[in-house]
Amino acid sequence: MPGLDLQVGAQFIQVCLAIEAVIGARAAEPPSTIPPNVVGGTPVAPGDYPWLVGLLNASVQDEAAVFCGGALIDDGAPTASSQWVLTAAHCLVINGEVVSPSAIEVLAGQPDLTQVQPEQRHPVADIIVHPLYIYGYAPVNDIALLRLAAPVNVGNTLPVATPADAAFFAPGVDAQIAGWGNLLPQTGVQQPDIAHKAVVKIVDDATCNARYDRALGIEHLCAGNMPDGGVDTCQGDSGGPLMVVKGSTLIHAGIVSFGQGCAWPHFPGVYARTATYAGWINAVINDQPHVDVIQEGPYPIWPGEDVPDPTLFHISTAAPGEPFTYTLRVANTGMQVLDTLTITATLPGGASLIAINDGGIVADPVITWTATDLAPGEVIERSYVVSATTSVTTGPYGVMAISGSTTVTSSGRLPITTLINTPQLHLRTFAESEVEVGSVFGQLFLLVNFGQGNGAGVTTPIDVRAKIPPGAGIVAINSGSIVGDEARWQISGLSGGVPCFWVWMCAPELLAASSASPITGRRSAVRHPLSVQSQARRSLPKHAVISLS
Repeated sequence: MPGLDLQVGAQFIQVCLAIEAVIGARAAEPPSTIPPNVVGGTPVAPGDYPWLVGLLNASVQDEAAVFCGGALIDDGAPTASSQWVLTAAHCLVINGEVVSPSAIEVLAGQPDLTQVQPEQRHPVADIIVHPLYIYGYAPVNDIALLRLAAPVNVGNTLPVATPADAAFFAPGVDAQIAGWGNLLPQTGVQQPDIAHKAVVKIVDDATCNARYDRALGIEHLCAGNMPDGGVDTCQGDSGGPLMVVKGSTLIHAGIVSFGQGCAWPHFPGVYARTATYAGWINAVINDQPHVDVIQEGPYPIWPGEDVPDPTLFHISTAAPGEPFTYTLRVANTGMQVLDTLTITATLPGGASLIAINDGGIVADPVITWTATDLAPGEVIERSYVVSATTSVTTGPYGVMAISGSTTVTSSGRLPITTLINTPQLHLRTFAESEVEVGSVFGQLFLLVNFGQGNGAGVTTPIDVRAKIPPGAGIVAINSGSIVGDEARWQISGLSGGVPCFWVWMCAPELLAASSASPITGRRSAVRHPLSVQSQARRSLPKHAVISLS
């Protein structure tokens, strides 16, 4: 969604207003008739996607309680059967812990939840979540594999995309999505009995990253109906496949991960890019060694707080001349012990090395650490401390590991730029996720400058503009004005690292909106009250975070 226009001088920083999405599974029975065109989709017919599966709550046996999706992938077996399901990590991790395999079952070969037979529910033997899965504003490594207790034959499985298949999921290419997710984004929750399908287009990385606070990396893939919206995955679809055509077949190009709202204009859905993980998937299925590494910089600190916020790991700021730390997290992402590991990191140009932790040595500009006997799933950390007077960007980093006679490597992800003495604006919005129709509801904006140093302040005026949802009646506004269909504020003197600017929109005492029926805006919505009972699905960040572009 295009959203707020946030202006520094003559430059607009596009921001979008959003509210945290309702997350829920089948809170109520859907109506007996399925709308013909919801979130741009239509019901899945038998045989459309035989590999499409639903993750079930195993403790619920009187109905098929699907809470996430997945796909039976081609595991190299000579028949059309598979013992492996590819899905999203966030479907299986609760409060930092992976759920027990006995807690879930996999529904296979049946798109209609009212027709499920006992033999279509399959027990899970093992759950393998990517060891470097990170939940935050833009989840990283949001991928997991389920090993079923026995192979399942549904007539066909879905091949996994590899980096060599990049042309098949390039920007502008049509992709197919399917799942049992919410059909009524913005206005309520209606989990369908019959899985739905739709077509979206792959969105280029630059456009998508501009909408998600530049938080996306090589592990993400975006797809949607740009710029109008109206077609998307939603709560309940998490873990399901994004599929593209390759020759005469479909391949698995992405895993439903997260998004700002569902089907909102200018905000495509974000998927875990399957090809990035093709090597990991192969290693897990075939019991082979594999290694991975990520690097993290100094997390931002909210004004008035002392503890950095790791959920904003895509933002890195530091004060000029003050020490800060880069940390490499190395994981044994395979299924065999890694006997020896060599980990390297390149010092950022312009940074002064202060300390190397964990026994590393430096041969300027490369720091090297060694480690031994890393068990499958085990994660270790290595770090170094630097200081700088201006913004710096990390250099190449990676790991080489030996397991028996096999050598495996990882060159890490994208570099980190740590802003020093430079503004770093970030905008969030907060609101109730559901309110009574016709009631007053509130919307709070938080604009913060995470920049540190005397030069990090914003001295020119900042214009903040929010589109008012159609059907909303404005009651009051704090320190701002209403111009046409926009609420506007102007902020001056936003210093770095200390003050933050709170704007209430739609708070009962400041600005409120009411409606006699659900209202849906390009950036906000009123929802019917709902009973949300299950954990779920296509998840947003903990709060609906606004992107700065």
